[in-house]
Amino acid sequence: MPASYGDVKSEYISLKESVALHDASYLGRIKGTGVDVLDLLNRISTNKVEHLTLGEGVPTVLTNEKGRIVDLISVHNMGDCIFVMTSEGMGNKVVNWIEKFTIMEDSVLHECSNMTSLLYVLGPCVTGIFCGITNSTFNGLQPYHSTLMWVEDMELTVIRKDLGDVMGYQILVSLEHAERLWTMLLGFGVRPVGTSALETLRVQSGLPSYGKEIDERVNPLEAGLSSVVDFDKGCYIGQEVIARLDTYSKVRKNLVSLVISNWEEFPGQCILLHEGKDVGTITTLASVPDEGDLIGLGYVR
Repeated sequence: MPASYGDVKSEYISLKESVALHDASYLGRIKGTGVDVLDLLNRISTNKVEHLTLGEGVPTVLTNEKGRIVDLISVHNMGDCIFVMTSEGMGNKVVNWIEKFTIMEDSVLHECSNMTSLLYVLGPCVTGIFCGITNSTFNGLQPYHSTLMWVEDMELTVIRKDLGDVMGYQILVSLEHAERLWTMLLGFGVRPVGTSALETLRVQSGLPSYGKEIDERVNPLEAGLSSVVDFDKGCYIGQEVIARLDTYSKVRKNLVSLVISNWEEFPGQCILLHEGKDVGTITTLASVPDEGDLIGLGYVR
């Protein structure tokens, strides 16, 4: 994906004030079939997913035996299948992880990212775009919920996926129709955005990303993901460790938002010092158009 389509400032403004379009096909996508898929995912992830009915979805975290993050995923009941969205490049790893715990279950998973395109439309005016392309009323969806739409002869699966406080919808579309849908959306005044503007919005929203803020060195409570941990559900992989961290207040670092001045070049993850002592790390920096300081995310003890 391009960092921008030539004007990062305008792309960022579109995200915040109108509506923008991003090709998110790099995200991993898994199709699960079989009567036990939801039960299996419920037993190995932090959030409750076994109750999901047609069209419902929730975010959840796969954790290892030490309570560290394998990936932040979302699970969606599509009726004919259970659909799992993963982080970039994590589809096959997540399939392999889940299959480690599949014994007698009626559950078949396969990575299907190369079978569809995933377009991401987001901004405060996004609802009106769907009214335009469908020529009908669109009343919106609850976060992570999904619905099936037809636009001309194109079958679209639409999933509500906000980015911070910016409303967004991910659209699954077949490869053969992806370019036509992209062109159609541009015709309704949607502005294409690259990774730079989207990354700025993510950092501004304080949201962790795999490979930067989250990996198998970090647990969900450190990463600010307690909202996707159900402390009342039954056992799951890593549950005892996470429960202990919460009960005894043993979380030793927290993901924080940062503002940094006078920075010319960010070399990647680096140490934060206070009075000469190592107190944490910077994981991501981004710049907001027309603002002098950089914003960032990092971990502080």
